[in-house]
This record gives sequence, C-alpha cells and structure tokens, in this order.
Amino acid sequence: MRRLVILFSSCALLLPGAARSAACSPLDCGPSQVVVSGGTLLAYRSASHGPVSVADLRSGESLFSLPWGFVYGKVLVHQEGNRIEWYDAMTGKKTAQRALPWKIRLAGASQDGSRAVAFRAKTLVELVTPTSVREVPLPTGSWDFDALRGNHLVLIQLRGGGYQVRLVDLAHRTSQTKLLKDPHESGTIWGQAWSRLSSADGRYVFTLYLASNGAAMVHELDLVTAKARCIDLPGTGDYGSGTSWGMVLAPDRRTLWLASPGYGRVVGIDIRTRKIVDAFRISLSYWNLGNPTRTAVSPDGTQLALTDGETVAKIDLHLRRVVGRTPAAHAVALGYSPGTGELRALR
Repeated sequence: MRRLVILFSSCALLLPGAARSAACSPLDCGPSQVVVSGGTLLAYRSASHGPVSVADLRSGESLFSLPWGFVYGKVLVHQEGNRIEWYDAMTGKKTAQRALPWKIRLAGASQDGSRAVAFRAKTLVELVTPTSVREVPLPTGSWDFDALRGNHLVLIQLRGGGYQVRLVDLAHRTSQTKLLKDPHESGTIWGQAWSRLSSADGRYVFTLYLASNGAAMVHELDLVTAKARCIDLPGTGDYGSGTSWGMVLAPDRRTLWLASPGYGRVVGIDIRTRKIVDAFRISLSYWNLGNPTRTAVSPDGTQLALTDGETVAKIDLHLRRVVGRTPAAHAVALGYSPGTGELRALR
C-alpha cells in the first residue's frame, strides 16, 4: 500500500484568478503543477501568476523557488520588464537572458522552452532566443498564443465571443494562418480555457475548456501533424462541478485520465484514437468545489490521486472506485515518488 506523505512549504492555497480569454500554456491556467526531469521533480504554484516552487519527489525535499513564468520540459521562461530570462527548472539557475528594445508581453514558449513567444503589438509576434529574434506579422485581429513546436506556430484568434485555433507555418515567409479544427466541429471554440497539459515529448497539448453551463471538453492538439480534435466530457448543468475536472497523462503516454469529483466521473481518453475508452462513476462527497482539483498518477499507472486542498482521494483504476481519502489541509500539489511510489502532498 502506498503511503501518503505530507510536505510543508511557505505556499498558501489561493483561488484561481479570472480565467484567460484564450488557451493558456502549462502552468498558466491558474494554480497548477508540472512534472519535471522524468518525474523526479515537481514544479508547482499556488497562485496563477505566483512564483514556481520545485520539490524533489524522491526525497520530499523542497528545493528552490523560481520567479513567475512558463515551464516547458526542464526550462522556465520569465519576463522581467523588456528582458526575457531562461531558468533551468532542475537546478534553479538562470541560464540565459535577452533584453529587447520594445515593450512586450511574454505569452509562452516553444515546447522545449528554447524560443520565447512575445507579443510586441496586437498583430506582431516576436520569437526570441538568447541569440536571435524573429518577427512574425499577423493579419488584423485579436490574437493570443497557443503552442510552438518546430515550424508549427499555433495561435488563438478571438472571433465573436469565441475563438479559433490557427496555424502559422514558419517554414514559409508569409504569415498566412490556417484554421485547425475538428472535421466534425464548426471550428469555433466557446467557453474558457480552464486547465492545460502537455505530453513529456512536447507533441501533444491538451486544453480543458469549460462552458458557462458546466459542460467541458478536451481540445487535443497534435503539434507534429498539426491536427486538432475535440472530445466532449460527461456532465452538465453545474459550473462548480465543471471546475472540478482534473487531468493527467498516464505513464505510458497513451491515456489521458480526467476525474471530476463534482460530477462523480472518471474518464480515460486514448490520445491516438482521440476517443473515450474507459469511464466510470465515483463518489466523493463534500468535495470543495471552490478549489482547483490537483491530479497525479502513480508510476505504474494503476492509481489516480486527487486533492481539493483539504483532503486527498485515491482512485484505483483497476477496481474503478475510490479506495481511500486522507485529510491534507492546504495541499496545493500532488506527486508520486518514482522510486517508492509514495504519494506526496505539498502545502
């Protein structure tokens, strides 16, 4: 049986701020967490634009704190005035920086963290490395950043209260955009980006969108093939229950697990076929829907752990039921030790 180890840090649990109007990057959809260094480290924060703490999941030791920023792989990208800084999320050390002569808004980075993505104006994107800057002009409109891998720059365009996912092929000098859409959908996304997750290899980006009626769907973006798909999740009619969805990618990188204590649902999505391949009901009474659900998966892929900042629940994916619930006041992150399988709750 896995033990639950409670760790303490100086972070206090805060409610997420106003949701962004477009898709967001990992560690930018509100309080969230990202596994670093193959699962040995956990980067997390307790406020949407707060500092990022890094803990060692093997020893349970809190290692260091980094400034607010976007974490991709083992790199954190941070903006300080008109200067962009790169940090090694495994050591906490700043590795590079580049000052720009213009006022910018850092919007994210490439999937490996090597290229920062910043907006200099509403229709002007700067792709910045420590040694170079590439300018990408955009058509007239309201734009935000979604993802970048190789020559695939994916942007969000706000249109009529919703938004569309559009692709810029950086292999060409022109900045024409192409709509990326599910062939069975209209191409316009409604609702708000609630949480965000990337696969460890940077190929897939999963964004959980939440509608005002509590309905939710997962937008799966394949950055290699430049294809997007939408997968609807069960449950509707209660916004608070919709906000309780948490998601995590299984260790085999084939199944995306999602759990909603509010709706009492667990769903498994095959990321290759983009279909729900497993679904069952759970019961977690008195779940605090005012706090975001943090989610972790065991190294062997057999167990999910969830926390609402007050308790930690364990779900056995083979038995398809809740197998335990433990008090864990002010827990802000969860992770399993890759060596022992111990579940650690950080607070």
